[in-house]
Amino acid sequence: MNKVPKEYQFKKKWFEYMGYEPHPGQEKMHYPENSNASFFVNICGRRYGKTTAAFREAEYYAAQPNKKIWLVGLSYKKSRLMFREVYKNMVKGHKKDIIAASEKEQYIRFAWGSTVEGMSADNPSSLLGEGLDLVIIDEASRMPRKIWDMYLSPTLSDKKGKAIFITTPNGYNWIYDLYLLGKQDPKWFSTSSPSWENYHAFPDGQNDEFIQERKRNLSKEIFEQEYGAKFASFQGKVYPFDRDLDVKKVEYQPNLPTYCSIDFGYRMPAVVFMQTYRQNGVWHINIIDEILHKKNIATEQLAKMILEKNYPILHYYGDPAGYNVQGQTGMGDIEIFKKSGINVRFRTDRASRSIASSVSYVRGFFESASGERKITVSDKCTEIIEDFENYRYPEEVEGKTLSNDPVKDGFYEHGCDAFRYFITNRFPMNNNKLIRIAR
Repeated sequence: MNKVPKEYQFKKKWFEYMGYEPHPGQEKMHYPENSNASFFVNICGRRYGKTTAAFREAEYYAAQPNKKIWLVGLSYKKSRLMFREVYKNMVKGHKKDIIAASEKEQYIRFAWGSTVEGMSADNPSSLLGEGLDLVIIDEASRMPRKIWDMYLSPTLSDKKGKAIFITTPNGYNWIYDLYLLGKQDPKWFSTSSPSWENYHAFPDGQNDEFIQERKRNLSKEIFEQEYGAKFASFQGKVYPFDRDLDVKKVEYQPNLPTYCSIDFGYRMPAVVFMQTYRQNGVWHINIIDEILHKKNIATEQLAKMILEKNYPILHYYGDPAGYNVQGQTGMGDIEIFKKSGINVRFRTDRASRSIASSVSYVRGFFESASGERKITVSDKCTEIIEDFENYRYPEEVEGKTLSNDPVKDGFYEHGCDAFRYFITNRFPMNNNKLIRIAR
């Protein structure tokens, strides 16, 4: 930037007055290279400081006369994260500056005619306003596109107002389209800021121990999306399974703990047997046996087939849906297993039940962002090898947003589901308590 716009000079002085020192990523948002644009798309990683950047920009506008500002979150609870900071900094202790203010209602009207309101994307009818000077949209990638197209963009037309999108990516969805506009249309401007540009949170930058831990234990795509602020593709092959790298002659080892994980279902149940061990402080998994691709297996028969394997199973894991009562027997699969002496554990926390989140988590075991592979499959387990190789995300269809959930094909998914239940139970995604059916 050869010549600093006067607006930026004033904004810098305002930030200094408010005691705010933006980090390099936030500076991209506050001082965009294209100062003549109206729509700004700021793609950022987790812990970038979105809330801080948003409320500081809102305060700058609110300090000017006759400005109307909206802070839009996924819900009123989310918008409150931004609004309450503006309220704290510009309302409390500044009684003479305020005509009306309510932290609960998320509304401020200043003596010089400017207003700030917290708004919710989950209440679209409340967004039918007009005449905005600035709208800041937090986590826009998690919102439906119609929130912008049908409700928010029209509010800016009267005053030729500005919109700031500040969000982590969410696959190649509609925000990616807006990001590309920022590279092509002079009225749009887009930037990208990885998490480690926030030197307040990460003094060592990309070498910060937290960033390095996430890089080791997340899949490459998830790490790049959530922390690298890059758009990641979730299309095509789900798991980075490589037959040449991940398949070996693996035998059952009596000195290692053995686990069994089950995807229930009469039409095509799935059972996978694993053993685990630690090497250099890192957990590794051997898949040693399977019961897959067999059709029309009654629950009692499936339990018998598992027991006939005669492995000393430390824990059994399964789908929580197996606890649902069946119409024919009046019992769920888990209860039927219990009668056979098999006690199935399962998790019901939100992260584990989310297919997209738990699948992404499992990807990191096949190959972490740093390239570490933690899964080895016995060459005898031909069915699970086939499942890993053919488990797919949906193909792109023009005009439709891709689902982040893999395709339910009724065949390859079952073995992958059984293995996913093992990972999310044995290596939990959060600290919620494991549920077990008592003996």
